[in-house]
Amino acid sequence: MTELATLHTIRIAFIALLASWSLVELNGSRFAQAEPAQKTPIVIPAPPSGFDSKPPIDGADLERKKERGYVTGLPLANFDPNTGIGGGVRAYYYFNGDRDDPLFAYTPYLHRIFAQTFVTTKGLQFHWLDYDAPAVAGTAYRLRSQLIYLRNTEQHFFGVGNETLEPLSFTGAGRDFDNYSDYRDALRVMRPDGTTLSRYDDYDLSRPIWIVSIERTFFKGLVRPLVGIGFTYADVTDYTGQEIGGNIDADAIMGPTRLREQCDMGRVVGCGGGWDNMFRFGISYDTRDFEPDPNGGVFIDMALDLATAILGSDYDYARFLVAARYYHSILPRLTDLVFGVRGTFQAQSKGTPFTSMNTIPWTEDPRTGLGGIRTLRGYRQDRFLGRYFTLINLELRWTYYRFRVRSQKFALGAVAFFDVGRVYDGLDDLSVRDWRRGQGGGFRVAWNQATIIVVDYGVSSEDRGLYINFSHQF
Repeated sequence: MTELATLHTIRIAFIALLASWSLVELNGSRFAQAEPAQKTPIVIPAPPSGFDSKPPIDGADLERKKERGYVTGLPLANFDPNTGIGGGVRAYYYFNGDRDDPLFAYTPYLHRIFAQTFVTTKGLQFHWLDYDAPAVAGTAYRLRSQLIYLRNTEQHFFGVGNETLEPLSFTGAGRDFDNYSDYRDALRVMRPDGTTLSRYDDYDLSRPIWIVSIERTFFKGLVRPLVGIGFTYADVTDYTGQEIGGNIDADAIMGPTRLREQCDMGRVVGCGGGWDNMFRFGISYDTRDFEPDPNGGVFIDMALDLATAILGSDYDYARFLVAARYYHSILPRLTDLVFGVRGTFQAQSKGTPFTSMNTIPWTEDPRTGLGGIRTLRGYRQDRFLGRYFTLINLELRWTYYRFRVRSQKFALGAVAFFDVGRVYDGLDDLSVRDWRRGQGGGFRVAWNQATIIVVDYGVSSEDRGLYINFSHQF
């Protein structure tokens, strides 16, 4: 769901470790060796029932796929002036089954569990337990479950709708700001009346979340309807009037935040927080060859969230999403180069609380945006918020080197990306003008194929950011 850990986490130790492993390999260490060339043809079994039309994993990737169970994981560490020193860990357990199982060639894994714990000295917490079983008990049913606890003392709120497309500014500034750094410096100034606006775009959010869904494949494995349920509670604390630090060695009283201004004007729903429980429905069409890291295929999904008092929700609203992804392997005989593109459109009804308006319910893995690693790289997380939005992401992924460290298999890759999107107040505002864009590049580390470590650097017209996380953006 949220990408808070993405924005704040810098895994310096692990990156250094990977770099040292690569250098060791290049210098001929006995501990690391290049991936051996494929010598014998791979026999791919007939697909099991329910997966008849689903393409098998690419032959080379199938040969590299590990059997049975294995564990991967990384330490998490960061420092941020607002959240303090942070640390934690994320660990994955995968179970792939045996190579002679027909499902081995048609599923990324049979079971995947990951657990994350992350805390900082100034109050950020992000704990996550996630389970995914693509073929429950060998059947065509898929089970997903996410249990999350979030506490963020710096949850962003830059307004709602078309107004967020305007240049950065704040009440009383008397000017616009071209870049985020200058804008933040202006907010942190201690004003003559002893107040500051250093938390103008922030609020304190505590939020437990549980989402569970079941899918079943039809039409020989290509189509998967989804039904699910989600429960979450938002505890919102506004900083207006609280004692808070400015950019000098003194405490100040926080002036009115942007959230307080908009709540007082009645422009947003959900200022008091509360329960936000919903039914989830969706359907997807999937021809990808390997779900965590596709070389080819398409993935099209539609989702409908219905928050209702029937489930004890304090809000009644609807959220609809439609998205499409396409992957194509370029020059497959020469190199592992893949072009990928994703387009997304989302609409929400008027009763949507602002704390949930950033939710993007992709059927595989709901996330938040618009802004940050999963949507618009180069902008702050949730920089643009609105009832409607459009988004297009393009990536060129090049896997240029494969090696082993004992029994562990790694692949190194480089990525160039281009992201564009915007929010709208209503359907009448839909336009191809005034889209915001971010671009940049990064690298990938594929660990035993299914664990994808992502390091991206994105640049936009007002900001830039380094993003480190797991899994491709799409």
